Amino acid sequence: MGRTYRIRGLVPVAFLAMLLAGCSGGAGTPGPAATSASSDAPSASTALAATPGPSATLTASPPAGPPLAGRLLFSRFIEATHTFTGMFIVRPDGSGETEVPLPGTDGGGRWSRSGKEIAIATELADGRVGTAIIAADGTVLRVFELPDATLNLPCGQWSPDDSRLACQGWDDTDHARDGIYTVRASDGGDLRRLTTPPAGMLDEPGDYSPGGQFVFKRLVGNEAPGPLMLVDASGGEPTTFYDQPVEDTGRFSPDGKSVVTSANGRILVLGLDGKIQFLLTDGQAYIFGPAWSPDGAHIAYSVSRTGPFAEIYTSRPDGNDRRRVTHTSANEITVDWGVDAP
Repeated sequence: MGRTYRIRGLVPVAFLAMLLAGCSGGAGTPGPAATSASSDAPSASTALAATPGPSATLTASPPAGPPLAGRLLFSRFIEATHTFTGMFIVRPDGSGETEVPLPGTDGGGRWSRSGKEIAIATELADGRVGTAIIAADGTVLRVFELPDATLNLPCGQWSPDDSRLACQGWDDTDHARDGIYTVRASDGGDLRRLTTPPAGMLDEPGDYSPGGQFVFKRLVGNEAPGPLMLVDASGGEPTTFYDQPVEDTGRFSPDGKSVVTSANGRILVLGLDGKIQFLLTDGQAYIFGPAWSPDGAHIAYSVSRTGPFAEIYTSRPDGNDRRRVTHTSANEITVDWGVDAP
């Protein structure tokens, strides 16, 4: 694939090393630098700390409310080889897990807002990376043709009305073309450029807001932390939204009032002013890859306690009502939360 396509939601390599060291008696939590950006932020660590300690972390808190609606979409991933073993749909209570047959070797798909389709990166016949739109049962509905002979264009972020998709574009023959693009969701046409990163930097697509903005991460090098930026979804000059380095590209809450991301093994819920509303921590665990529920009342995320292996949990944005979804020894990442089947 020329350049490595970064899969959203992976635990960065440096922190995998930290987690492995923690399992063998070494340092197991981020150092002081991990807390410097949030000295005045409210913390949800108390709520999460109320769950069982390290010797009983496989059991989540008892549900504090009725069953949660919607469907979670996630992938199982082997960090050592950077390969997927499958993509799956499961209800938030962990029931009804089904595998979604993939058109290629990539996972990490995203639900359309309607819940009828999934956008996923796929390798095309010429070795470049493009986009496939599939149904929940894996049926390939369409594969987008790339607009020219050299651009790679995996798309995954649906606009609020499902009419467009945001894509990470790059050209191994001309890096001046790297950036975020948008296309029609119906056929991949009407290519429009959304961002142009400075030389030597990359822009990773995050999410559309219902109010017409787009959040993304600007970074140096694949899988590196970077600040969050905002740009008008129709184009324009981006502005810095959160200037501290984060790992996830950001997800707008359904009401557009908050953005969730992660940094240094913690979940950050940010207000539109860029200030931290909630900071979720979990002792020795590394938590990452957050996604909002369709009603905005909960988030789902991956929790890693023993090296490159993660389970899916849900909780409220403040850390309360925490529930465990998956119970395997696999590495479960790139979670997305869609509406119930139409």
